[in-house]
Amino acid sequence: MTDVDKEIERIEHGDAWDEGDEVVQVEIKKPLDKVIPVRLSAEKWEKLRSEARELGIGPTTLARMWILERLRQRTKATVWRGGSAQ
Repeated sequence: MTDVDKEIERIEHGDAWDEGDEVVQVEIKKPLDKVIPVRLSAEKWEKLRSEARELGIGPTTLARMWILERLRQRTKATVWRGGSAQ
């Protein structure tokens, strides 16, 4: 019997939790539902891919991070100047 089979059997018999089992917090984020096409030259795309690779993330993730960072900066600047942030 494999370890997986043993765990399934344990759960089916109502012994799903052991005293030593660890409780893990899971953060569930809203799914991203909007897509924006962004046109880049091949050269700029390669620069984006290269930088993303250095950070260990995908190029679209890096682009999204940069956009969100810029939006946060603009929001902070608006609030700082006494305007209303939206």
